[in-house]
Amino acid sequence: MKKNEKTFTSIVNDYIKEKRAIGHSFEKAAQVLQRIIHLQNGIDHGLPILSEELANRWIEKTAWENETNRSHRISVLRGLADYMIRMGYNTKAIPRRLVPQPDYPYTPYIFSERELGLILRALDCLCRKGISRHSDLVFPIVFRILIACGTRITETLHIEKNDVDLENGTLILRHTKGAKERIIPMAASLVDRCRLYQTKCQVFRSFDGTPCFFPNKYGVPYSSRSAYSLFRRALSAAGISHGGKGKGPRLQDVRHTYAVRVLNRWVLAGNNLTTALPYLAIYMGHAGMKASEHYLRLTTTMFPELIQIVENKYGWIIPEAYHE
Repeated sequence: MKKNEKTFTSIVNDYIKEKRAIGHSFEKAAQVLQRIIHLQNGIDHGLPILSEELANRWIEKTAWENETNRSHRISVLRGLADYMIRMGYNTKAIPRRLVPQPDYPYTPYIFSERELGLILRALDCLCRKGISRHSDLVFPIVFRILIACGTRITETLHIEKNDVDLENGTLILRHTKGAKERIIPMAASLVDRCRLYQTKCQVFRSFDGTPCFFPNKYGVPYSSRSAYSLFRRALSAAGISHGGKGKGPRLQDVRHTYAVRVLNRWVLAGNNLTTALPYLAIYMGHAGMKASEHYLRLTTTMFPELIQIVENKYGWIIPEAYHE
């Protein structure tokens, strides 16, 4: 079909084919695009254009949706508009930021140094009392990695023996969110604990027959649920109250605490956060800068004495909302 014979529907179908050809499943977006086709037929009668009227109608906020859902459906139209511009069709460009950036619905609990120490002490005590012979060895090391390295619980539990370099003091994380491998340095004290752990595990036959560095008695990684259950028990033993389901503290908050305390050290040391934040994003395995910018907000909340420093030098990094 020639370009001048195309309909809006056929353009959308071509766009969907292109996205799937490069590996996207595109199921949800394809459903949203069908709604856009229906709206376009009523406004532009199926002509091969994406008009300003269509764009304005589509980006209007409905009474029943939140900003996250609205932002998602706008992004679908933006992707189509970018495609149509690239293909030379008469198209209204969709700005990148039309709505306030959706903020995190949950405010992480940032642990103090004292609280982290109490958690580790409680955890060690629980393990000495005996959970199982395997877990008594595994979880004291796992939780120290979470606290000292800021890793996610799932990627930590899936570390393999070949990924632990005790000579250079590094961990390789392969089973990560977004499939982005990362190399994580360890402090000397943590390396020593890993060596001791490895020595103690030699008595278990299941440890020799598995590639996992933290295997359960069946030679496979523990579930994150097991780690969370132990975390809740350690919180209680440490005297740190839990607000109930959805309130926290959560196990993920240990990771948030790591990032916030790194930023705190950087600000106090006078490091240039403009260049440092991307490094934090890469280290933490974030897909973009949004999460790292969120940590910067949390840093000023946790350490109010830093507010003026951050606002004076880096206020432009963390604007409250974007409007166009």
